Amino acid sequence: MRKYLILTLIFFNLSFGQDFLSEFQKVINKSKGFEAELIQKTYQSGFNNPDTFIGEVKATKPLTVKIDYKKPYQQTIFMNKEKIILYNKEQNQAIITSPQNSLLITDVISMFIDNTPIDKIFKVIQTKEFGKFITIDLKPKNSDDIKSLQITVEKEKYIPKTITAIDTDNNKIELQLENFKYYNNLVNLEFKLPKNVEIIQQ
Repeated sequence: MRKYLILTLIFFNLSFGQDFLSEFQKVINKSKGFEAELIQKTYQSGFNNPDTFIGEVKATKPLTVKIDYKKPYQQTIFMNKEKIILYNKEQNQAIITSPQNSLLITDVISMFIDNTPIDKIFKVIQTKEFGKFITIDLKPKNSDDIKSLQITVEKEKYIPKTITAIDTDNNKIELQLENFKYYNNLVNLEFKLPKNVEIIQQ
């Protein structure tokens, strides 16, 4: 009886996670993008102490992402369907590369503004409900980049609060999102490099 009860609870938990993820996806599909203040902790595989970055992120449809880091140094990551720009203001240097050379951070952020439903590329492993939040553990169905993903979402407003992703090399990022706001209208995200910047093409 206990074993049957445990299996029933697991099934209910996963079913609830699929339903919530479906409703969350509807909110994402309806929005035109989002913006938020960002605290990012990046863990390199084999190291316990993370690098911490503070800034803001803006993302809009079609696939356009702009991340402006303010601390510990000023850097901008800009991505669209044609290119990725990594601009370091202090070094006055920019790397321009193909979207195929995407970063873990851009993989995660672009997932929320891409047209591919989350449940088409991820399956629910487990869900946890605590207070006004729900945490969903996801595993990609077929991915060469992301190994696992965990999203904590505010239940009533479907606002993501934290995102943790681990790539296939066991590098990990933890994103804490504050003052999150969905866009009701399309926002034109542009980024122009300074004229005298050193450009490295990759």
